[in-house]
Amino acid sequence: MVGRQTLNLLILVRIQVPQQCIMEIMEKIKSLNLPREQFVVMGGAALEVKDIRKAEDIDIIITAELFEKLKSNPAWEYKVEWGELGGGMNVEMLDNRDRVVLYKYIYGGGDINFFLDNPERIEEIDGIIFVSLQNLLEVKSGSWDREKDRKDAKLIKEYLAHH
Repeated sequence: MVGRQTLNLLILVRIQVPQQCIMEIMEKIKSLNLPREQFVVMGGAALEVKDIRKAEDIDIIITAELFEKLKSNPAWEYKVEWGELGGGMNVEMLDNRDRVVLYKYIYGGGDINFFLDNPERIEEIDGIIFVSLQNLLEVKSGSWDREKDRKDAKLIKEYLAHH
């Protein structure tokens, strides 16, 4: 009787983001007309512009002053949700109902200065400031224990190893 071997293969699939999608997300961000020095694009959008994976939405942290100004703008819906990330806290956000969400604070309570005061945490792409992939990797590999963050961390590591 011949023994049977089972081979377990791990296949990493990198989803190619069409160049048109990358241009669309950049145009969508630019169309918001946010003051350049008052916002940083975070999360999946930072992965999409690097052609790592498609973003479900565009998360942007903005200054507290800009947040308060936009809060009264009917184009933005003000929401407060309980966020488990970063130890749990109420998270204030503005949603334009078109895949864009603005935040006053990041999970854990930090504000935009967490990024702007630490240039190694950000990078500029075509005039737009994004969270750096290294910073995003730290966050997604850290205390967040979500499957989507583990997947993103794996994709970021693969990307950084080749770029």
